[in-house]
Amino acid sequence: MISKLHSDLKPLKDEKYREFQLGIVSSKYPLIGIRLPDLRNLARDLLKKKEEPEFLDQYYEEVLLHGFYIAGKKCPFKEKIGLIEDFLPLIDNWAICDSFVSSLKDIKKNRETYYPYVKKYLKSDEEFIQRYALVVLLNHYLCDEYLDDLYTIIKKQKYKGYYSEMAGAWLLSFLFMNHFERTVDFIRNEKLNETVRKKGIRKALDSYRLSSDQKDLLRSLG
Repeated sequence: MISKLHSDLKPLKDEKYREFQLGIVSSKYPLIGIRLPDLRNLARDLLKKKEEPEFLDQYYEEVLLHGFYIAGKKCPFKEKIGLIEDFLPLIDNWAICDSFVSSLKDIKKNRETYYPYVKKYLKSDEEFIQRYALVVLLNHYLCDEYLDDLYTIIKKQKYKGYYSEMAGAWLLSFLFMNHFERTVDFIRNEKLNETVRKKGIRKALDSYRLSSDQKDLLRSLG
């Protein structure tokens, strides 16, 4: 069965971009080769229509489009939570995960309501559902109210695979950038997943937001 959306997607194909994507994204979904701004624009067009589109989720870009549609849909937040929950099993790579999370602007406005779901997804045995939860924390919960929780999560999280660990490292690197002294003390005093610890330090070293003295201190911890 061919999705009706496929006829909207095909004209947006960029073969050079497809070749680039094949080099950085591993997915069970075939890639067409469509740039993110074009997919976001198509999602906006679909959201203006009265009828709900039928997503068969046959292609990488169709899954991304589905995610952008959910993120942009105007509906009560509790309804959106259900749509997100149904979408999460479709995520099979870091790019769909991270692009979807960055589009979910409603979460920041509903942090308290959504937080129990984030904690539930952190306990998932699925690598990319865990990554989703960690990237949600990075994008929408990096604030004083949840800071203690973030350190506890990084310390106690039972990571399920490389892409979950990389999300934990990414979160740790942002804690270095935003709360350097506290995060250095945290690294010194707590036993962490070694991959998360090392990659988190490495990602922080790549940041322009840390001074040369701060980076020298991080290297001494590496």
